[in-house]
Amino acid sequence: MRKNSALVKRAALLAAIAVAIAVAVGLSVFFVVSGGQAPSAARDGVWIPLVSGVAGLICALAAIWLMAEKLMKKAQEPVEKLRDAAVAMSEGDLDVRADESAEGEVGQVAKAVNQLSWQLSRNLYTLIVERNRLRNMLNGLSEGIVAIDREGKITHTNPAVEKFFTRRKIALHLPDPRMKLIDDKSVWEDFDRVILTGEPSTRNLNSKDMILRLTITPIVDEIGSIAGAVGLFSDITQMERLEKTRRDYVSNVSHELRTPLTAMRALIEPLKEGMVTEEADRQRYYDIILREILRLSRLINDQLELSRLQSGTLAIQKSVITLDDVVYDVCDRYVTIAREHGLELRVDTDFTQAPPVYANADRVEQMLIILVDNAIKYTETGSVIVSADWDEEKVTMHVKDTGIGIEETDLPYVFDRFYKVDKAHSGKGSGLGLSIAKELLKQMNEDIWVDSEKGVGTEFSFTIHLPKKEDESPEELRD
Repeated sequence: MRKNSALVKRAALLAAIAVAIAVAVGLSVFFVVSGGQAPSAARDGVWIPLVSGVAGLICALAAIWLMAEKLMKKAQEPVEKLRDAAVAMSEGDLDVRADESAEGEVGQVAKAVNQLSWQLSRNLYTLIVERNRLRNMLNGLSEGIVAIDREGKITHTNPAVEKFFTRRKIALHLPDPRMKLIDDKSVWEDFDRVILTGEPSTRNLNSKDMILRLTITPIVDEIGSIAGAVGLFSDITQMERLEKTRRDYVSNVSHELRTPLTAMRALIEPLKEGMVTEEADRQRYYDIILREILRLSRLINDQLELSRLQSGTLAIQKSVITLDDVVYDVCDRYVTIAREHGLELRVDTDFTQAPPVYANADRVEQMLIILVDNAIKYTETGSVIVSADWDEEKVTMHVKDTGIGIEETDLPYVFDRFYKVDKAHSGKGSGLGLSIAKELLKQMNEDIWVDSEKGVGTEFSFTIHLPKKEDESPEELRD
């Protein structure tokens, strides 16, 4: 404490007053007792003055006590207020402020405490903002996150985890309480192993018809020890599906190419060795070879066209057209083929009454050829029906058959490359027609869908929109 502080000054003043009063009382008692005489002469009357002196001394001490209490109370009040403010701050109330108006060191300490409280409040606010920002980031992730401490207790999760896993209802005798969050014992064994060894872990697991990739990483503190682990659950279902599609695509292309090549090799080798002597047999071999070559050409052309469609390099010019010529021309070409297969091909709609549409005539014809050809190939008995309905916005075309139908589980994949109803790829087409149809309609901003029942039949439908005012030129309207 500094020498010129208020408390030192008050203490010095109190001590001076006490000494002065004590000296004055002592002198008074001395003179009263001695009466100005020698001590021996004053002994006879000493008791009465002595008692008076002691009483005066007591009164003086009482006065000193009252003065000291008043001075100490005045000095104690700001200290108590400072103490109360400090206690409130330690309990978390950072809005309280100490009284800075006190004199001397107490006022300076109050000012320092207020500055400390303000700085703590500012730092706490910054930490809360960063915590909320981090929480919102973690909760907004599509990947699931689970963090555990060194003892294996869960410290943090985000909502995505509950999307990946079904939370188990509270049970009384769970061997591991963490199983309430993720009902897979192997997952928690992976977490515990990462904490024990300090080595990251990555693997795939299945949950709710999804494929998840689990990556667990240890959390290392500032002294290098393992403080816990954090697990990241990523949904790779679509990635795995794309990878499967890629593998199937390579397999299907290889199969589609190998089948005609094998057939041609089996025919060319006997011809080369001179084993086919009859002219009729040679001509039959040549016909088969030509048919397989045409099959390869169609496969390559379909692949190239599908690639151009998907890359967007194939421009499709649209104009106002009528559907009757297109539909009747396609059906006239396929009616004989349908009869050869024992089928009936008919048109159930009067397309002369259909409104003009805004499309590409060649591509609409190609669409109908793909759908009618597929319907005939996969229908053994019954009929193939072409029909349409329309409203003020579009015409919806339908191609319906009474064929083998499609399994419900296969319906989402009918427009994939090389999809075939017969898994053995018996040779009914390349499996690219519906993919081309899907891409064609996508390029024309139209839609296609399928309804099918196994053993009953299949119906493909696609839309063709009517022209808008800006699509109709005067020449087209006159035509």
